[in-house]
Amino acid sequence: MKGYARKILRINLSKEKISEEVLNTAYAEGFIGGRGLGAKMLYDELSAGIDPLSPSNKLCIFSGPLAGTAAPTSSGCAIITKSPLTGIYNSTIFRGHFPSELKSTGYDGIIVEGRAKQMVYVWVDDEKVEIKECNHLRGMSTSDTQRAIKEEIGEEKAKVMCIGPAGERLVKFACIISNRRAAGRGGAGAVMGSKNLKAIALRGTKKTEVADEDSLKEVAKEMIKRMREKCKGYTQYGSSQLVSVINELGIFPTRNYQESAFEGAHNVSAETLNETLVVGRKTCPTCPIGCIRISQIRNGKYAGSTSEGPEYETIWAFGPQCGNSCLESIVYAEMLCDDLGLDTITTGVVIGFAMELYERGIIKRHEADIELKFGNHEAMVDMIPKIAFRRGFGDVLAEGVRKAAEKIGKGTARYAMHVKGLELPAYDPRGLKGMGLNYATACRGGCHNKGWTIAQEVFGGKDRFTTDGKAELVKSEQDKTAVYDSAITCLFAGAVIGIQECSRLLTAVTGHDFSVPKLLTAGERIINMERLFNLREGITRKDDTLPERLLKEPIPKGPSAGSVVELNPMLEEYYRIRGWNSEGAPTERKLKELRL
Repeated sequence: MKGYARKILRINLSKEKISEEVLNTAYAEGFIGGRGLGAKMLYDELSAGIDPLSPSNKLCIFSGPLAGTAAPTSSGCAIITKSPLTGIYNSTIFRGHFPSELKSTGYDGIIVEGRAKQMVYVWVDDEKVEIKECNHLRGMSTSDTQRAIKEEIGEEKAKVMCIGPAGERLVKFACIISNRRAAGRGGAGAVMGSKNLKAIALRGTKKTEVADEDSLKEVAKEMIKRMREKCKGYTQYGSSQLVSVINELGIFPTRNYQESAFEGAHNVSAETLNETLVVGRKTCPTCPIGCIRISQIRNGKYAGSTSEGPEYETIWAFGPQCGNSCLESIVYAEMLCDDLGLDTITTGVVIGFAMELYERGIIKRHEADIELKFGNHEAMVDMIPKIAFRRGFGDVLAEGVRKAAEKIGKGTARYAMHVKGLELPAYDPRGLKGMGLNYATACRGGCHNKGWTIAQEVFGGKDRFTTDGKAELVKSEQDKTAVYDSAITCLFAGAVIGIQECSRLLTAVTGHDFSVPKLLTAGERIINMERLFNLREGITRKDDTLPERLLKEPIPKGPSAGSVVELNPMLEEYYRIRGWNSEGAPTERKLKELRL
């Protein structure tokens, strides 16, 4: 098949060994690439029960077959590993120039294993690979690290992914940054830190082979036209356009999910952001949408701050989640997280969690060291470096809400908003039942991106309050997302272009028949492979649940008032449709059907 580099780079840091492997074409056909290929490799190579921060864990970095081509929104990379935050499977996607550069080096992916004796980075110059000592980079921010490495190797055009101080200190939700694009959720940055791996730098000159250039150009032209017509909101406002919509529906979680509408939403809206702070925009390679905002603060306490965003989830995490309507502080918080290497969603959630505990009197002033009241944006931003450097109470929060609640005790688990250890994002499922089922069953825990039902429940006309049909909706969205994450195409575009166009792109690029039925079967195969990984780690039906607050405490007021998530009926139907047994395990018949 074309589209693939057909080689995988393996780096064993313990042995300082570098080797190449031929890509198994059966794996490429069955799991596509990106997330799917990484899931297969991780399942096959990882023993059950290993410590995610031990040398035995592996970091799988895979592009998709579309990377390095003219396919719209195709420059994405999947990082697959066992999560130190959740203890189960984790897949996180980031975009930008690094993914296509990876393909240009002649590799579809990189597998990193073992642990270096000292801090190192990996330099891949086409097929020349070096492991370089870099203790002098220890403690350096992600932006400074990227600049320093480019200067050292003498290659300004190199693409670098790296960790910051949070990854080095094994903060459980540390992320990986490449030119301010984040592989955010689940703690992949901590896995890099545990391996003493500061960064990977790439420079490649190889061109991705395409089977049918004319067909690719034709499909790409159609898709670009459609995306420009249907994604104007993303072009104008980025994902922050969702702030006003979600708030007006009463599903905008506020003050750690105690409420579901934020009185200060206008102050942190896309319109306000554009009018006051946005100074430009950027786009990922091959993307016609250009959803990235460049925000800059010129005056006041946070003057000098610049960020690429903030995106919807980040606005929520440091805004309504913390009861904060100061937009400038949100931009500053995002800049801090990017430089320190922290996932913005989990960082905002753990701070909001701590704020609720503080206001309930469970955490005292001397324990927190700062006044962690909702709306106190100074305290919020002060807590971010405390978490990244594990100072004081920040050391507790650096474990994520599940572990933090275990350490604090005093019944605080009821206020920890997570599923399987992954903190919940910016949609209240009490008024969005499909998203509730997705949170409960998504492969990496409480995740919105692995089955974004919003497209149908908010914009597609489906009744968001009913549980009827939601099991089928969630299965369908999860299967399609697995395809998009493996091809790799952007989920924003996926909501517009659909699985048909993804099929046409893959067929044109690879020359292989990636028909829609085959793609959907591949998506289902990937979901089941990820489920098998989690079952092997001890996940059972009891873990496919939601925080008690969402199951028993109705939304107190607003357009979604009175709602809770009626999970069990949806879950039972979901298991049945998936071909899983009553405990949530794939049946032998289903595994044979999917050739697992």
